[in-house]
Amino acid sequence: MHEYSLAHSLLSGLLEHLAAHPVEGRILKVHIRQGELLILSEEALREAWRILAEGTPLAGSELEIEKVPVRVRCRACGYQGDARYLTEEGWHQAIPILTCPGCGARVELLEGKDLAIVGLTVEEDTAEAKPL
Repeated sequence: MHEYSLAHSLLSGLLEHLAAHPVEGRILKVHIRQGELLILSEEALREAWRILAEGTPLAGSELEIEKVPVRVRCRACGYQGDARYLTEEGWHQAIPILTCPGCGARVELLEGKDLAIVGLTVEEDTAEAKPL
């Protein structure tokens, strides 16, 4: 399962980071950015995360997934922006076309293919707070 290996990579990297940079409190959410060219099942990714996070400091945390659209740059005409999309009736999603919408030349992909952790939501530990 593709999503399981992605969840494992995300979890391993984050646990390594947290070992070097601990946070105070319980981690509630892990915010990730998913490029739209990375085809995966969000449901399967969340389930893999839930299973793999058990017994770690990330147990019980949820994935908050932000979709990142495809952005391109054309070296021929200088266009930089969104890609054009091929849509056909009955298709489940639009398919980005990786040629320049302006001149039709091949483009360089700027965004839309990565999966990365960009932040955490942490519940502060109030049990140790001292009254004034």
